[in-house]
Amino acid sequence: MGGNFVVKRRVLIVDDTADIRLMLRYLIERENYEIVAEAADGVEAVERFFECRPDITIMDIDLPFKSGVQAAREILSRNGGARIIFCSGTAKHQELSELGSGGELPSFIRKPFLPAQLYRAMDMQC
Repeated sequence: MGGNFVVKRRVLIVDDTADIRLMLRYLIERENYEIVAEAADGVEAVERFFECRPDITIMDIDLPFKSGVQAAREILSRNGGARIIFCSGTAKHQELSELGSGGELPSFIRKPFLPAQLYRAMDMQC
């Protein structure tokens, strides 16, 4: 009774704006990914990451309590294989370049973005 069983990639969404999280959830679930958690600030992002162990984390840079870059630095220090896509209206490329391990930087897409840009970044992380 075998069939095609597709494992959905697990995603953590981190953004301090509820409407952005809702829009990302809609776009991501449309593409057959599973949202395992959401976070509204950098501290919560780190907690949710280690609770849920997502395949991909989509994170804003400008977050309360701890920036997305600070949260990513903490996540990557404990899990160097974490796949993070920054989705932000601000580009702090110097901070982002400091996160590169082995020459590989987290992905970055600038808000506002087209759904195709998000999907391309997610495909590159898989």
